[in-house]
Amino acid sequence: MKLTHGTQEDLIKALEVVNKRYEGNIMFNRLDGNIFTLKVKDSKGPGHRVHYRYSWNGYEGERRSRSACWHVHGFFFDALFEINPDAVVWSCGKKITAEEGNWIDKNIGSQMFPMMYSESCDCNFD
Repeated sequence: MKLTHGTQEDLIKALEVVNKRYEGNIMFNRLDGNIFTLKVKDSKGPGHRVHYRYSWNGYEGERRSRSACWHVHGFFFDALFEINPDAVVWSCGKKITAEEGNWIDKNIGSQMFPMMYSESCDCNFD
């Protein structure tokens, strides 16, 4: 992801805010200037993604990932835009601002085994 109209300090402050919700388990996987990605310190802690395995016979299990989940990213962007309302984040060619683009869910599964980003973790937010 790339931050424009903001600073690296804005990103660090937003991480501090999101870590209050996730027990300090979130960290930058990459932080090069305004280019960043998020991950968890411990895949058994809060905020991790879960990858589910399916076969033609059905569900086969899950694997915890060190990638930060959809909820972590959403709360991180909320904190970032609270700190700097003019910030813009570019992720996979999509623009995320304080007014639009955050909290957009999408199917990351398949037609046979659909799964939304928001379902690929252990978070219990309604």
